[in-house]
Amino acid sequence: MRTGPAQGRTGHFHEAGLYSSDAEFRALIVPFVEAGIAAGEPVILGYDDRKMALLHSWLPDPSPVMFLGDKGLYATPARAIAAYQRLLEQHVAAGAEQIRITGEVPHPGNGGSFEGWDRYECAVNVVWERFPVWGFCLYDTTTAPQVVLDAVERTHRTLVSPSGARRASARYQDVGVFEAIAAEPDPLEEHPPTAEFTPGLPADARRALARIGRDRVTEDTLQDLLIALSETVGNAFEHGRPPVTVRIWAAPDRLVASVHDCGPGVTDRLAGLVPAAGGIDSRGLGLWVTHQLDIDVALIRSGDGFTVRLRGGARPG
Repeated sequence: MRTGPAQGRTGHFHEAGLYSSDAEFRALIVPFVEAGIAAGEPVILGYDDRKMALLHSWLPDPSPVMFLGDKGLYATPARAIAAYQRLLEQHVAAGAEQIRITGEVPHPGNGGSFEGWDRYECAVNVVWERFPVWGFCLYDTTTAPQVVLDAVERTHRTLVSPSGARRASARYQDVGVFEAIAAEPDPLEEHPPTAEFTPGLPADARRALARIGRDRVTEDTLQDLLIALSETVGNAFEHGRPPVTVRIWAAPDRLVASVHDCGPGVTDRLAGLVPAAGGIDSRGLGLWVTHQLDIDVALIRSGDGFTVRLRGGARPG
């Protein structure tokens, strides 16, 4: 099959399209997809079921397109980066000169949580630079909260309107200066923790969480939380500043655990989203392992130190 590039666009691009109706969504996405198909470029789409159905009905021949269900693809930011990277590597190895990706990350407007996805949108500006990939992220301005739209402007160099007009985002921030959205406190954190202690070993924290979490979440979720807690406590001992404090909150259907130390925490804005450049001895490797699990992970800096918060089970009500 002949491969692109179409419209003279070769290399790595990361753009955002803003729309306010299905008609505007169509005006943005159909030309993008059809031009890629015409050029023989791999086109990868990741949307919810409703938008997937619309795309099948709008495209004269959708068979060349790779449709990815958003629920699996966008499970966590780090896993989405890894999944896309595997696809990009496969297409480049097969001879693709240009690849197109378009999708919609989770946020409250589409029934998800945006926590961590602003860091994802920032990260792909650099982690995919070596690939000839044109990423086109579409956001519905009628449903996406303002905090999400604000992050869109700060993580995409170019913003595209339904008319096709492109403009540079005056608020774009390079990865070195990007300010992530601060994690909102979990409702459980408003109450005294079920357990609070200074562990002597990571195993102490694992045992406490295993005891408290039994029968509150699925076995898979509990195992993910136990792995993450162990990695996080180990990182705090090795790279943080004592004392290390573990707190655990429990509800009938979910768990929250935090690990706090008095150090400054990681400074790498990509920490946890990509494999650590420092190898097996770096704090970033444990964070990356933790971010690969099917749980919520938040990195929180404050005046008194650094906290990694882990959450699993039902979403906060």
